[in-house]
Amino acid sequence: MAGRNYKWLEKDMLTPRQLKLFKYLVAYKKKHEIMPKFDEIREYMNIKSKSGVYQMLGYIEWKGYIKRYPAHARAITILKEVA
Repeated sequence: MAGRNYKWLEKDMLTPRQLKLFKYLVAYKKKHEIMPKFDEIREYMNIKSKSGVYQMLGYIEWKGYIKRYPAHARAITILKEVA
């Protein structure tokens, strides 16, 4: 990752792109009362593949901001709030 230096980040801090995705999830849930589909996330984040979305959600989950439930569509729970 040339040009990106996130060494200053703590383990539980989100990168700018992860924060953008997290805020999108929170706003979408508030507006629609359900989480977005992977395709909606992919379009919003301008990611070319669903595996990229899966990876970003994995990092956000690893950092403790969300919880995903395998084999369930749109099964994401928000665990933390960001100011």
